[in-house]
Amino acid sequence: MMTEELREKAKIAFQREEVVFLHHVVAVAFPALPTLNAARKALRQGRVLVDGVVKKQHDALAPVPGSILLAHLGAVDSILPQVEGLLQAWNSKSERPEARIYLIQSDPVAGWAVVNKPCGMHCKPCGFNTGLVTLEGYLPALVEPPLTGTHCRCPRVCHRLDFRVCGPVLVATAEETMRRLKASFEHRKVKKEYRAIVCGRVGEPGSHWSISAPVEGADATTEIQVLSVVRCPHFDFLSELKLIPVTGRHHQLRQHCALLLGAPIVNEERPLFRAAAEAWQRRTGSALPPYHVRGGGNLFLQAVGITFPGDDDDAVTTTVEVSVSSRFERLLRTSQRAFEEGWRSTRDGRTVQLSVDGKTVGVVWGGRKSCWVKLKIFRRMRPCYWPCFGLHL
Repeated sequence: MMTEELREKAKIAFQREEVVFLHHVVAVAFPALPTLNAARKALRQGRVLVDGVVKKQHDALAPVPGSILLAHLGAVDSILPQVEGLLQAWNSKSERPEARIYLIQSDPVAGWAVVNKPCGMHCKPCGFNTGLVTLEGYLPALVEPPLTGTHCRCPRVCHRLDFRVCGPVLVATAEETMRRLKASFEHRKVKKEYRAIVCGRVGEPGSHWSISAPVEGADATTEIQVLSVVRCPHFDFLSELKLIPVTGRHHQLRQHCALLLGAPIVNEERPLFRAAAEAWQRRTGSALPPYHVRGGGNLFLQAVGITFPGDDDDAVTTTVEVSVSSRFERLLRTSQRAFEEGWRSTRDGRTVQLSVDGKTVGVVWGGRKSCWVKLKIFRRMRPCYWPCFGLHL
């Protein structure tokens, strides 16, 4: 409702002496239209009503006290039809928590939520994936509207998580929360934690340090801690790392592991894996082993935690964490067991089992091409032949 107090606020805000126009009052009355340009645009579009009458004149005077002001602040984004059915269809593909889309934690009063993003999905639409369903498309079926503040047109993802990486993603449902969280990311007040399994040995368990090197021309810093080291038939060692990106550059963790540590993440893209050859040679004194796919081919990099500041008090933070995928522990266990059983990888890409004296015994698994190998199953059985199709342990 138009009041004399509202008129006085408009005078002070825009340094008016006597004449106060309608767009001055609209800019003061509606927080979603905080500037004169936004208020004028709402008038031109016919989204401002005075006593039920649409006002479009840019020079309309402020209404008299007692008048009813109404502004249409916008519309929500279109929601995917049957979004709940699409969500159920995606989650039915796997029982593993990290492969499902689900709500981890939310605060409707503060206007935020944290949702798990599976690997193989983009966070939000962009130029090359406009025809795909992204994480934002599923959010209306997971996140409830905010109880305070100005509603976003649709729940919004506040940051990106790589297409091949799963983990918690911060979502805003109120415009005020969206602006605050974006400012927190810009000022590096948000802390994210990752787990990775890399090829090779980069340090002793418990050791920690930080590395800094530009990524795509911008400064980038990553904190690293070695959690465990096991033997590996293909890369001699595998190391489980805790990674904390101080900066948030595109593919920062993957590039730092490959190009600085000389230890590409397991199942890394082949071009980046090959680019790690120089750093690997410098670190180990030997050539980079052949590329091997492990554990189904998914990238062994997962976001496991995010910490962000509270409403307006940076001293109060919220931390949301998820469990590390069971496939990490399974890869480390099977890799150590295969090494102890004598399995080794050759320079031509084959995986063979060695006896105690170092000779090849049992099965020789082919590399890139299929092969037929001769094996003796038992001493009293005659030799037989078995096809090998590049099976990787």
